[in-house]
Amino acid sequence: MEPYSTPQAMKRVGDLFEKYKTKLKAPQASVEKECVLVINTITGFTLTQDQLTYTVSTRTLALKIPSLLKSELRFHHEAILRELENRLGKDGCPKVIL
Repeated sequence: MEPYSTPQAMKRVGDLFEKYKTKLKAPQASVEKECVLVINTITGFTLTQDQLTYTVSTRTLALKIPSLLKSELRFHHEAILRELENRLGKDGCPKVIL
């Protein structure tokens, strides 16, 4: 017989899902919705989800808008990416806006 040892402490329920929090990424549609909201709040431009395409594997956000608007968004590029990182998390946000 093995010697008696005290039982181990129970895990908290929130700790059981810790590995999923670090590995899961935001779905494509939710990233596109957040991008529309962030661009609207920071720049005031109203975009639709049809004008955005997000690629999850490369974390690239492609904009299908006129070049004049794209150049205006370049001025706010860092602020948009920073706000998306705050809302979606470090692993779920885009790295590049084209």
